Amino acid sequence: MNDETRPTATPTCPDCHGPARLVDNPYYGSGLSVHPWVLTCTACSSSTFVPRQEPRERRACPVRRRGAWARLAARLGRR
Repeated sequence: MNDETRPTATPTCPDCHGPARLVDNPYYGSGLSVHPWVLTCTACSSSTFVPRQEPRERRACPVRRRGAWARLAARLGRR
């Protein structure tokens, strides 16, 4: 797994709020496993999947205006 995609927050157990370890999901990429990380509590031994981080939205670029000759050629069906 790439460390660049690892969640950066300090992990705590959602059940007992104790310390937890963030480990790679050994089954990620095979079958139906869609979570790359598993949160394992060191106090109560529970395991939960870490939700995937949503990618940031991309900003739309302004449409580049074509030149007059290109617009004329497109209108005449040459492109």
